[in-house]
Amino acid sequence: MPDSPPSAPIAFLNGKFLPFREAALPVFDLGVMQGATLTERLRTIRHQPYLVTEHLDRLQSGLHALGWQLPSSIANLDDVIQRVTDANAQLISEDDDLAIVLFVTAGQHVPDANGLVSQSTPTVCVYTTPLPFHSWKPAHESGVRLAIPSVRQLPADVLDPRLKHRSRLHWHLAGRQANEVEPAAWPLLLDDEGFVTETASGNLFLVRDGRIQTPRAETTLGGIAQTQVIKFAEALGVPVQRADLTPDALFTADEAFLTSSTYCILPVSHLNGTRIGTNIPAPITKKLVDAWSQAVGLDLKAQILKQG
Repeated sequence: MPDSPPSAPIAFLNGKFLPFREAALPVFDLGVMQGATLTERLRTIRHQPYLVTEHLDRLQSGLHALGWQLPSSIANLDDVIQRVTDANAQLISEDDDLAIVLFVTAGQHVPDANGLVSQSTPTVCVYTTPLPFHSWKPAHESGVRLAIPSVRQLPADVLDPRLKHRSRLHWHLAGRQANEVEPAAWPLLLDDEGFVTETASGNLFLVRDGRIQTPRAETTLGGIAQTQVIKFAEALGVPVQRADLTPDALFTADEAFLTSSTYCILPVSHLNGTRIGTNIPAPITKKLVDAWSQAVGLDLKAQILKQG
């Protein structure tokens, strides 16, 4: 890419840097046809990619589990992430930050390609988009409202929850059902045994009697932000337990929150219209937000409230 500042966002697709508006997949790509896609979504902190190694390690684990091989022409994804970020960060304000999206599809469905390709190779894409602070601001002010739909989490013997994938039709349906329970509610899925798992955007934590609990690793995606919060909690002397948690455990919790690599931590205020705890932010949630902010040298909550 040229050294001069871009006039519009760029992306990386299958070995080439190109304008974002030109980054498109053919209709016969298996990511389009089957949702056969692994993905990672990370963020910048002060315009620099954050926790890149952790996200690429999780992606590599997923690729290994599925038996997918990146094309030999794509050797260094962390360098690709840096180059796309450096270019696109010039298009946002100093106080804004970016979400960085990376995905790999299974390739192309050759029989549907009408002769355009003779063999399938994985599609690799990296792009950015400004973080949606405006959508997170109400959550920091009054908490996320959750609702449990009838749609259940995919069982581990159907699709390993450790894979961060884009087979998301069940989440689309869950979101619609959650909004029928309460407008703007985020869906929280149960597993087949009735234990809570996760939301479409992040991992769930609850706090009771000074102890933090989060669902077992066998039923949820291992969140990068989830791991960070556990480290911060341990440094603060707050015990953390992985456990099977029922909806009743949430209803009786002192506080609850969600974690994600993009918004980091958001407090939860309601489940199915019932209040959880009393204060937003609650004490331990606030301590964790403060600890994370101190670790990265940026007031994460203040950034959302200011930019939102």
